[in-house]
Amino acid sequence: MSQSDFGNLLAKVLPTNVKVTVRHISSTPTPCAALFAAPPGEAPEATYCENHFLAVSVECRGGDCGEEQVQEREREVIVFGVEVLVYSTAHLTTVFVSKADSTGYLHLLKTAPKVSLLWQISTVFLSYLVETRQRPGVRLVLSLFARAQNQYLFPGSIENTGKHVLDDRGLIKWWCRVVDPILREREPESKSQDKGSLEESKESSKSSATAFLIVPGCDKFETRGFFPSTAKSDGKDHPRWVNDYPLWQLCGNPKAPPRCLVPRFPDDPKTRFLIDLDDEVSGQETDAASGLQNLGQWRSVKSLDQFWEMMTFRQECSAGRLVGFLWLVVNPPGLVNSTSMEARSLGGETSPTTQQETSSTLQENPFSWPEAGRGHVVLSESDYKTAIEFLLQQEFGGFDVATTSTKAWVDKVASLADELWFGELVVGKNTVSENAVKPAETQNNLLDTGLARKRKKPAEVEPGSAAAIAEERKSTGEDNPEAVSAPEPSVNVLSGGLIRKKKKT
Repeated sequence: MSQSDFGNLLAKVLPTNVKVTVRHISSTPTPCAALFAAPPGEAPEATYCENHFLAVSVECRGGDCGEEQVQEREREVIVFGVEVLVYSTAHLTTVFVSKADSTGYLHLLKTAPKVSLLWQISTVFLSYLVETRQRPGVRLVLSLFARAQNQYLFPGSIENTGKHVLDDRGLIKWWCRVVDPILREREPESKSQDKGSLEESKESSKSSATAFLIVPGCDKFETRGFFPSTAKSDGKDHPRWVNDYPLWQLCGNPKAPPRCLVPRFPDDPKTRFLIDLDDEVSGQETDAASGLQNLGQWRSVKSLDQFWEMMTFRQECSAGRLVGFLWLVVNPPGLVNSTSMEARSLGGETSPTTQQETSSTLQENPFSWPEAGRGHVVLSESDYKTAIEFLLQQEFGGFDVATTSTKAWVDKVASLADELWFGELVVGKNTVSENAVKPAETQNNLLDTGLARKRKKPAEVEPGSAAAIAEERKSTGEDNPEAVSAPEPSVNVLSGGLIRKKKKT
C-alpha cells in the first residue's frame, strides 16, 4: 500500500463532501526495551519501536468558526489526534494505541453528519496500520486500554464546551466499536485442535482474528455488556469477542512467572502495577543457579488470574471507575489459532504452504520497516518526541488559541521535516451513511406532523370505523398514556356489552 492509500481508504468511509485534513507523522524504528520481562536465565527479546501520530483538522470561515470575532478567512483547527506505537520482534508485531483525544471543535464542520466521524477515522487508521504492518507468518496484536480522562493530547481542550467526554463505560464501548470492523474483515478462529480438520484448513487459508477484553472488577456477564452489538449474532462455537487474556497467543513461554506474561507499555495502568510488584523480586536474579526455576516470582501475586483480580483494587480501576484492556489478535494466512506462540518461537506448527516462506522471517533481525504505512513525513526518534512535546505545550481552550496552536504545531513539524507543508486533504465519497440517516429523519417528521394533525382533526376519519379506532388508540397511547384508561365516548359504545356481562356474573 502506497502512502496515499490511507487518504483513499478514508475518503471511501467519510460521508460525501465532508472535508478533513489529515497529517500522519511517523518515526524510524529504533531499539527499545522488550515488552515482556525475560524469564530467569534468559536474555530480553530484541525489540524495535516505531511511532505514529495522526492529526485530523477542519477548516471554517469567519464568524462561522465560533463565538469569537475573527477575520473573514478560513482558519484550520485540529479536531482529533491519536498516537500509535508499533513494536516488532522476530515472532510478534504489536500495534499499541498510546493516546487518543479530541478538541471538541468537530461541530464547527458545517457538513458534519450525525454519524461519528472520529469513530470512522480511528477505525480506518488502525486498520491501515494493521494491514501495512502485518508480516508473513508473524502474528499481530492490536492492543489498547480505555481509561476515561478529560484530556490527553490537547491542553485546555476540556474548557471547550463543545467537547464531549465519555464516561468510563461509554469509552470502553466506543473502542470496542472502533475495533470491531477490523475484526469482521477476518475469519473466525477455530477452536479445533485437530490439525487435519476442514475448519482449521479453511481458517489457515485466510487471515483470522479474535478480540479479547478484560475489565477488572467486572465478571464475564458484565463484560459482555461492553461488546459491540454485532457480537450477539456470533455463533457460540466461534465467538469473535472473548472475556479473557490471550496468554498462549502472545507469550513464548506460558509457564514463565506471571511478571513475564504481561506486556509493559508506556503510561499503562497495568505497567505501573507490574513495576510495583517487581520490588518483591528485587535481588533474586543474582541468587545461585540451583534455585533458578523459582526466581522471578512475586510473593503476593502467584498467578496471572490473581494479577487481573488485584488490578481491580488499583487506583486507576477503583473508586467507581473502570478501565478496559483490549487485544485484537490477528493470525496471518497460514498461521492458525491452535498454533501457540511457544510453538512459533521454536519454528514449528506452521502450515506447510507457508513454512518455506516464513522460515527466513523467523530467523532474520526483528527490525521491520516497510515503506507502506509510513507517515506523510518521517522523523527521527528525537525529532518525533520534540514534535509531540511541542504539541503538549500548546493551548486549545478557545477557538482563537486553538487555531494559533494548530498553525504553530504544523509549522514546527514541517520545520523538523524540512518541508514547506505536509498532509493531505481528504474529501468524503460515501453516500451510504447519508442515506442511512435520511429515512430516520423523514420518519420522525411524519410522526411529529401527521399524528398531530390527526389528533386535532378527528373528523377527517369516518367516526366509528376500524381506522378511526386504531388511530385513536395509537395517538393517545403514544402521547398520553393515561388517556388509554379513559377513552372517548365513541369508543366506549363498542365496549358497553362487555361491561354488562361483567355485571351479570
